[in-house]
Amino acid sequence: MNKRMFLALDISGVDKEKIAQWRAQYLPLPFRAIDKQNFHVTLAFLGLVSDDQQANLEQLISQQHNMIQQQLKPLVENTKTLSLLLSKVGYFKTAQVLHLMPTVCPDWLIYVNKTMVELSLNCDISIKNNGYQPHLSLYRKAKFSLPNTNIPLQEIAFKQRLSITSFSLYHSYSSEKGVRYEPVKTWKINI
Repeated sequence: MNKRMFLALDISGVDKEKIAQWRAQYLPLPFRAIDKQNFHVTLAFLGLVSDDQQANLEQLISQQHNMIQQQLKPLVENTKTLSLLLSKVGYFKTAQVLHLMPTVCPDWLIYVNKTMVELSLNCDISIKNNGYQPHLSLYRKAKFSLPNTNIPLQEIAFKQRLSITSFSLYHSYSSEKGVRYEPVKTWKINI
């Protein structure tokens, strides 16, 4: 049975709460708000994945886990922690998604994204590569056209440093309450 899946950085409950509070206070919009429990930063959208592909991917990532951690160490030498500064509000017009994003993508995140894409391809999971744009989605079905909107996105002040300690393989499924994301397997990335 095929499932819609993706790989993503996990966001702590504290960070999810801060982002949800900021959104409610500074960016309350009439679009479909993404539940704070679904907040994540996508590493790779996998699309429909078979049970065999999922099992192979989980096994391959688990086998490479220690090597991934070792490769990350020199990329975060000064801070000894993986962090991602979300500092801009962005909009994906085609997908109609309003999101938060970093001004600069750190080297460690580029490495993790590239590694997850390669491991997925090794499991015969084809991924559309439109260039990696790390983001945390806030609203779906955000229907307005930029720059003609009344919302000056570039002027919205936001800064939130996320402390990243793990990433997960997620299953995306629809329910009566909307889309839900369930982590299937999680890997710690403590440095």
